Amino acid sequence: MPGTLLFNRGCFAQVLEGPREAVERTFERIQRDPRHADVNALEFAPVGRRGFPSWSMAFVGRSAPGEALYGGIAGESGFDPALLTAERLFATLRELVLAEEAEAAPVA
Repeated sequence: MPGTLLFNRGCFAQVLEGPREAVERTFERIQRDPRHADVNALEFAPVGRRGFPSWSMAFVGRSAPGEALYGGIAGESGFDPALLTAERLFATLRELVLAEEAEAAPVA
């Protein structure tokens, strides 16, 4: 399932992408997993195109460029999911994935 995952201070933020039924099944499985608590959906909506098309599932925020972008969301919210909007979270995760892709790209 395409998407991305961010972790900090015991909290995860995840974007799931794909056919509605597959996303629903995955989200339900996450909710039932006893290792997870306080699982909330910030938004569940169809999109015109995927935000993370080249990732089967990306974990972001571990690289130096990612740390600068990640620091913005952590500083603004303390990575408190209650203070995050779906739009802000998605935009930040997208920036982090693009930074990770750029860093991993071979130098010509």
